Amino acid sequence: MNCNKAMVLMSAAIDGELSPKEEAELAHHLAQCPECRAEFQDAKKTKIIIRERIVRVKAPSNLIESIARLTSITS
Repeated sequence: MNCNKAMVLMSAAIDGELSPKEEAELAHHLAQCPECRAEFQDAKKTKIIIRERIVRVKAPSNLIESIARLTSITS
């Protein structure tokens, strides 16, 4: 695996979306490439920070009902 392919797979790896084969290939590359390993660690830290700081807000029921009506009309 080259660094370009590793960079493409990093986000999916962090989200747990890689196949076992892709995961193994990426792990092998990261074990041998300090630049990609550092990039992967930074990406994981960034993802953690984002998850911690996201504020989830429940949509008002009238908004949910309006969207449901609109989508049932256009479907």
